[in-house]
Order: sequence, then C-alpha cells, then structure tokens
Amino acid sequence: MLEFFSPKSVAIIGASNDVTKLGGMFVKNMLDAGYKGKLCPINPKGGEIQGLKAYTNVKEIGEPVDLAVVVVKNTLVLQTVRDCAEAGIHHMSILSAGFKEDSPEGAEMEKEIVAEAKKLGVRICGPNCFGGMNIRSGVNYTFSHLLPQAGNISIMSQSGAVGSSILDWSCANGVGLANFVTFGNKCDLDEGDFLRYFSEDPNTKVIGMYCEGISNGEKFIQAVESMPVKKPIVIFKSGKTEAGSKAASSHTGSIAGSDAVNNVIFKKLNIHRAFDLDEMFDALLVFSCCSPMKKDGLGIITNAGGLGVMSADAAYNAKYVEAAKLAPETIADLKAGLPKLAGITNPIDIRGDAAAQDFKTAINAVMKDKSVGGLVIMGSPLDTADLVAVANLLVSIMDDIPYPTTVCFAGGKKCAEADAILKKGKFPCYPTPDRAVRALDILRQYNIGLEKTNAALEVPKVDGRGKVKAIIDAAYSEGRHSLTEAEGKQIFNAYGIPIPGEATVNSAEEAMAACDRIGYPVVMKIVSPDIAHKTDVGGVVVGVKDSAAAKAAYEQIMANCKKNKPEARLDGVSVQQMVSGQEVILSMMRDAQFGPVVSFGLGGIYVEILREISQMHVPMSEQQLEEMITSTKAYKLLSGARGMPASDIDAIKDVIKRIVLIAQENPEITELEINPVLVGKKGQGCWAVDCLCTLKH
Repeated sequence: MLEFFSPKSVAIIGASNDVTKLGGMFVKNMLDAGYKGKLCPINPKGGEIQGLKAYTNVKEIGEPVDLAVVVVKNTLVLQTVRDCAEAGIHHMSILSAGFKEDSPEGAEMEKEIVAEAKKLGVRICGPNCFGGMNIRSGVNYTFSHLLPQAGNISIMSQSGAVGSSILDWSCANGVGLANFVTFGNKCDLDEGDFLRYFSEDPNTKVIGMYCEGISNGEKFIQAVESMPVKKPIVIFKSGKTEAGSKAASSHTGSIAGSDAVNNVIFKKLNIHRAFDLDEMFDALLVFSCCSPMKKDGLGIITNAGGLGVMSADAAYNAKYVEAAKLAPETIADLKAGLPKLAGITNPIDIRGDAAAQDFKTAINAVMKDKSVGGLVIMGSPLDTADLVAVANLLVSIMDDIPYPTTVCFAGGKKCAEADAILKKGKFPCYPTPDRAVRALDILRQYNIGLEKTNAALEVPKVDGRGKVKAIIDAAYSEGRHSLTEAEGKQIFNAYGIPIPGEATVNSAEEAMAACDRIGYPVVMKIVSPDIAHKTDVGGVVVGVKDSAAAKAAYEQIMANCKKNKPEARLDGVSVQQMVSGQEVILSMMRDAQFGPVVSFGLGGIYVEILREISQMHVPMSEQQLEEMITSTKAYKLLSGARGMPASDIDAIKDVIKRIVLIAQENPEITELEINPVLVGKKGQGCWAVDCLCTLKH
C-alpha cells in the first residue's frame, strides 16, 4: 500500500495544462503539495504540461512508476489498465466515474476492468473515487487543493464528498493528517487492505473511516483482528435507515447490511461508531491529542456554575465515565488555594472572575487525586474572565497533566481567540460541555475494550452435522427453503438441545393416545411448512387436560387451518408436553456481510413489544457470551427479580453454545429462531418449545 501514499514516481493519465479540468487540477495539486518524486503527465498530444515533460502513453516513460492516477473517460479505462500492466505499473487510483454507481452498462464495464486487472496483477483503488493524500510525502492526487498539516490521523472514505468535508474540517481546526485515501466503488482494494498499512505506519495514531457498506465482512474482521499494532478506529457508517440504505446503493452501488449487525461487529472489534460527522470529528480529535484514559473518574473545573451543571449531567448520562468523588486531601488543597466563594466539590466552580492562576491551582490539586482519570476544563466568556490567558496556561502546562484533558469555552465570538490558541497547541477543545465529556467517554470506552480478556468459547463436543445435513437435503429435494417445526426439533435433538416430550399425529385417535403417553397438560400445534405463524390461523391450542380435549383440539386445529390457509400443506398436528418457566428468545441470523449473529432476550410476546435483545457475532468468547446475557432485562428476571426464584442461566448458556455450533457447522441455515425457550428454576434446565428454521436459497 506504500505506493498509494509515498510513491517515488506518479503518472497522471489524462493530464492537462488547463487547471480547470480534472487532469490539469491533479498535476497542479501534486506540484503545489511539494511532490519531489518523478511526476509524469500522460496525454496523447505529448509535449509539455505545466512545465513537465508529457508522455503520449505510460509505455513511453520507459520505466515503471509506482502509481498511476487515472482521469480519462470511462470507456478508455480498460485499455489504460492494459497499458499500465505492460509498462510495469501495478498500482492504480482510478478517479474516472461512470461505472456501477451510474448504470448497468457501467457495472459491466467495471466487472471487465476488475477481471483484466486481476489477470494482469494490477491493484486498483476506485473507480469513482476522490484520490489520496500524504502531506509528509508531498502527495495530493485528490480533487481538493486543501492541504492539512502533517499529523497522526489516517482517513479512509468511501465517499469523495465526505472525504472533502474531512479535509476541510482538518484544515479549519488545525488537525493534522497522516494519510488520506478514498476508494469509491471498491472494485478491488477496500478498507481491509489499508488497515494493515495504517496499523504499521509510525505516523498514524488513530484511523478514521467513512463507509456506506462493508462489502467483505469476513475480510474486514480479519484485518482488524490481525492489525500488527492496535490503534483506535472511528467509523461513521451511514445507511442506518431503510431510506439511507437505498441511497447508499444508488450512490456507490454498495450493499448496506443490517444496521444492528454493524453495531454488533463494531462493538466486538472495539471500534467506535460515530452516528454523525460531529461525533466522528470529536472522536478523531480526542484520540489524536490525548493519551489513554485508564480510570473512570472525571475532574470538572469551570468558571460558571451553569456549565458545571451541564457537565455533571453529561457525566451522569455517560456510559463509561463519571464525575469523580474527590478525596478529602484534594478538597482541602482546593479550599486552601482558591477564593473563599469557590465551589470545591466536583464540578469545581472557581467563579466568573477567576484568573488563569485559579485554574492552575484547581488543576494541580485535582491532578493528585487517585480517583481521577481525566479532566474537563470549561470557561464562559464573561467580561470578568480572560479565556485567552487560560488557553495560554493550558497549552503551557499540557505536558504536565498526566490525564487526558478536554476543554470547552462555551460561546462564539469572544471564545474564538482562546479556541485558536488551543487548536494551535493541539489541545482538544469542544463547543459544548456535552461534547467535551462525550469525547472522554469515547476515550475511556476504547481503553476498557483493550482491557477485556477473551477466552475462546468452549462448545460441547457433538456429532450432529450428518443428521442435520440429511434433514436439509430432504427439504431441498422437495424445493423447500424452510423446515417444519418437527424438522427443526430434529436438529435440536442432533445437537443436544432439550425439547419437551412430543409427538406428531395424523388423526384424533392418535392425538388422544400420544397425549396419554406424554402426560397432561399438553399444547397442540399445526405442522406445516407453509404456516410460519401458527396462532394467526388458529393452529394452536394450549392447556389440553384430557383425552376428550385432545380429540376436540385436533379437529379444531385442522378445521381452522383448512379454512384460514386452504393452500397450505398440512402434515399433521404436533403434541407437546407443557413445561413452565421464564420465556426467553434465542435466535441465529446469518448476515450477508458478516456471517452468523446470535440473539438473546425476553421471549414470547415481549419480543415485538419491548424489542430488547442482545446480539453477539460468531465466533464469540466466553466473556462475550456472559456479556450478551447479563446486558439484558431478561437477565434481571432470570437472576431472581423481586423475590422470584433464580432461573437456570447455566442451561441457557449451554443452549447458546449449541446454537453457535449449529451455525458454524451448517452454513445452509440462514435463520434459526426458538421463541420461546422456557427456562426452569436453577438446576431444572430449559426447553426449546418452538422452532423456525430457514435455509439458504
């Protein structure tokens, strides 16, 4: 990937003397960036372009160059790939548009380019991308003339327009970049390819990414997990809503995956997901400027009581930080060093007429407190306050503060000079107390993620694949992509998941005999591959207490289903032992990008009403399994809420492990849902009462 950021030679294919044209703009941007390598403009007319010798074709250069930047018409790109390969050029950034983001014809052109590049050993960034940049190398082959400072943030963006916004933010706020790359349609290279390079790059401290869809989820996960040097990653993933997903597809031709699954994956990989550009910028800034936050406690210092209240509220609502309870020694130091009217509890209110020295006194006292892991300094632009002096003080002592520190000078015009001093001094400043606190919350969250241990999940040793494959093959042979409840429970049997006693019957007489054998009470349900929601068609009767009721229930179920679903195939009626316990839901869904995800939460009717489930990606660790269960409201009920007996949580963990095994060994299963699982009292076990199973098409 070095060729995209520090190339020793660059060919610009489609170069021009006219700087208002793209080909001219890229030559000018490279020259203005101070590029010292060999720059080769390519134009069929040859001659001279912007003072440089121009070549009619890359093959005329006479030696390979590290990178080809392509800005020719889309119909000429395929031949350009061939020319580059013949000239020994194996890295291309294709900025030309008009491919899969534009039309079906463009998509076909892109496929042909990808196939040819793969055959010839050429790696492509793009097409339809915005280019790349590395300030230290004097490289700028983007549409933007803006050159940020050299810094420690490396940026990847699927969108050129968002990339341009990031460059503008960087320049406006004095935030330096290490590397910048956009990949548009991602026909070849994508996020996963650049992550390793950024990980190993000594100039990169934090990685920022904007994407609309991660097309190769398995590759992405592997790239993050195998990063040689762990660095914080901030992602702004758009396409969260159905409307956004459609927009993402029409914009870049990407496929937006399930947004809930994105959250699961990012959490698993300790990636911070930003939900808007402000949050992305805030997170990048704090990671860029601050050291790790190793404790939860915040020390809050302000010259305005109102700002202190706002920050206290923000700290209370934060997930990973809180306002520290200051030690008596700290309070004594504050009392001795600050004016008598100062508020010396946390938040520390040093009053509106506080001098810069008062801020320093408060900071020195709080720095010694063992409960503090970070500082938030806030100032209001009162006429009695000298925020410029405070800003100069903070910059001068920033290396002495052992904790990550954020600043909020809340205002506008009167805060501008002080903010400029902080930005120049690489001190992270934010426009509101909420954002100053949130930045440290993000920083602490990342450090907590690093501290977690992840022991491999110990799954039971079960030989169930053979039996399950036979069930799946039988369904496929009948043209079915869903299994009956009975077939699903055969899968459970194969993997040792407990189910209530049951039988499938095809007459009222068989129903009475089966119920007598299983024992009362029982529940009776229709068996049909064409009826997913049995209750909706009158296909379920619960609480059957004797043989007469069993006969009547069978006849009622068959009559209801024939009336309400006349086209459905009816394979009989399932008779099941009625067991009691807390209802929970367990499911597995195979995401198109990332693979299997297991869900757990309150079951029965509460699933759709409360919509409260916890999800974890497979493979998971023992710690992630524990977190998936304990993070839910279901866990509070299972562990014995308000005097209720505790349920068999260990039994639920065992079933989840077996579902994980089913997911790993049976790729044909795209969805498996048990709703409900009835969890008995501690030591009694649990039972899979229902099953919905869908197969890959």
